[in-house]
Amino acid sequence: MIGLSLLAPGCSQGGNPPGNAQNETAAAPAAVGATPAAMPVATGVGGRIAERRRTLITGAVSALQESYAALDLLSAGKADDAVQTLARASGKLDVVLAAEPKLALAPVDVRVTTRDLIATPADVKALRDLAEAALDDGRIQDARRLIAGLASESVVTTVNIPLASYPGAIKQAAARILAGHPAEAKAMLETALATLVVEDLIIPLPLARAEALLDLAQPLAEKAQRSADENKQLERLLADARLQIDLAKALGYATKQDLDALSDELETIDDKTRGEGSGMRLFDRIKALFVQANRQANTPPRP
Repeated sequence: MIGLSLLAPGCSQGGNPPGNAQNETAAAPAAVGATPAAMPVATGVGGRIAERRRTLITGAVSALQESYAALDLLSAGKADDAVQTLARASGKLDVVLAAEPKLALAPVDVRVTTRDLIATPADVKALRDLAEAALDDGRIQDARRLIAGLASESVVTTVNIPLASYPGAIKQAAARILAGHPAEAKAMLETALATLVVEDLIIPLPLARAEALLDLAQPLAEKAQRSADENKQLERLLADARLQIDLAKALGYATKQDLDALSDELETIDDKTRGEGSGMRLFDRIKALFVQANRQANTPPRP
């Protein structure tokens, strides 16, 4: 009876044809208790998505588009045009390899899927308890439905051309067309396109928001003389960051050890800045702990 009304997952997916990097994510709703003014910048997702998009290799993007175009031309019976199109694709990949001979994967597309959750850590724990009880009773499907919405993350999906195999595959396809075997060439192209490598980067939104809240708190914490209003603002930012870390714990992002370390370090910052306290370099360690926690969030589960 913990209602699905307590959970308000919002999903947005940005996906365009290969080569079009203009994908957008919907604004994620603020988690309960978060500082409203901080939330527009708090996810920290935009910069990481932009960084991924900047890695797209124009020549590889164009070569992939040419490959799809060649498939369409083969389907239309235009074998000569398909050969010319594959020749252009091959030339562009040769340029990419000449520029970066050690490059194994050439990124050609970035897509973003965001799922957010409006709930308190207590809400999540209550649902987890219900799911665990269902599993104990052998009601696997009930447990699956209970935890289906328990995610608060952006997943940045990067599609890559494998440069060890793909350039050779399109050259072989062109050769089969010239040998009078367009059907074989089409099958080879479809196989090559099926070998595109997909990589996912998971960005836990509670951790991203906690980081952003602490970025806002840091200048206040380092200020030698704060006003009463600034003290209240600092306390609120630290409390909201703690709530986000607790939500990350409840959702199981990273390991318990990593998340406990974040909580402990935040408690240290809180203690040292309470009242008129201030200090430089208080945030160095917690920033490193966020890096570790985000790394663990992207570590595949062990069987």
